[in-house]
Amino acid sequence: MKYNTIIIGAGPAGMAAALYLARAGLSVLLIDKDAPGGQMLKTSNIDNYLGIESISGADLAMQMQSHLKKYNIKWAFGEVTKVQKKDNYLVMTNNNEYIADNIIIATGRKPNKLGLANEDKIHGISYCAVCDGTFYKDKNVGVVGGGNAAFTNALYLANLCAKVYIIVRHKIKADQALVDKASQNKNIVILEETEVKALVAEDNALNKVILNNDQSLNIQGLFIAIGGKPKLDFINVAMENGYIKVNEKMETSLPHVYACGDVIKKDYYQIATAINDGVIAALALKSRWDQ
Repeated sequence: MKYNTIIIGAGPAGMAAALYLARAGLSVLLIDKDAPGGQMLKTSNIDNYLGIESISGADLAMQMQSHLKKYNIKWAFGEVTKVQKKDNYLVMTNNNEYIADNIIIATGRKPNKLGLANEDKIHGISYCAVCDGTFYKDKNVGVVGGGNAAFTNALYLANLCAKVYIIVRHKIKADQALVDKASQNKNIVILEETEVKALVAEDNALNKVILNNDQSLNIQGLFIAIGGKPKLDFINVAMENGYIKVNEKMETSLPHVYACGDVIKKDYYQIATAINDGVIAALALKSRWDQ
């Protein structure tokens, strides 16, 4: 079946674009290899989404998906392996092929790693506190990062773990409200201008990290929250520092291909800005399609 638009990625940007296009009467297919929500699914609590005082990332994602069910939006699960331009666009996944006139890329970012020896082999390294936090109940853990994600993860883990060390490599960038909460939590210790230089394991399980000041922390889990980069090997499009370059209408260097959310080069990466990007991409696409 041919669609007017295929949206690759069902995070907030992709779902916002789908909503606006479907309401405009265009046929839409949303493709994602995971459950709808993107990085929201890995966020324990969201306090800065206007109109909702506090909500878990998973619940917000569920509400967004529920909203989309009112419209004739098709869903497909699979990992996109290639986008090929013919008369239209052919989108190939690991289990199917689809055709569309327009493409919106909203695949988000993959988490950055520390780049330390055995980081991928040692048990106890995680990039999702919500996913893996319960494995470290009553244990000592560390969170690497200085932004909102790191402090949100630490606050979540503080309810499970005996001690949580926030290891801030440079300066704290998190919102002051989060910093204040963390500073007042008796289970959290904030270490500024500190880096993890080595991982120490016993029987392949993390039990210590060595810091740049030659001190060590006895921890059983280490959560990495230092941002991420898009994974875009399925399409050949103009990039800047690993992100897709777009104009003010979210148009990429390819005709009828748009991009939005964390996959594009921009200054701020938030749920609200991702939704804004998705709405702009949808409105720009609809306007151009009507010409």
